[in-house]
Amino acid sequence: MSEYIHLIGADDVKSAGYTMRAAAQDMNRAADNINQSVFQMRQNLNDFLIEFGELVKRLESLKEEPCS
Repeated sequence: MSEYIHLIGADDVKSAGYTMRAAAQDMNRAADNINQSVFQMRQNLNDFLIEFGELVKRLESLKEEPCS
């Protein structure tokens, strides 16, 4: 035969545990969203730098061409 002991406040502790787990899940989702945003910003910056580099090369080649 099993005996169970119900501690005063045990339901409050259990409820707090569920609340903390939900908060941790929310923080995990927020961190994932931040990570995705940083990844997208890095991609956009990389694309911009590639285009900027190509523009600089074109401008340098124009400076080297003789004017007619």
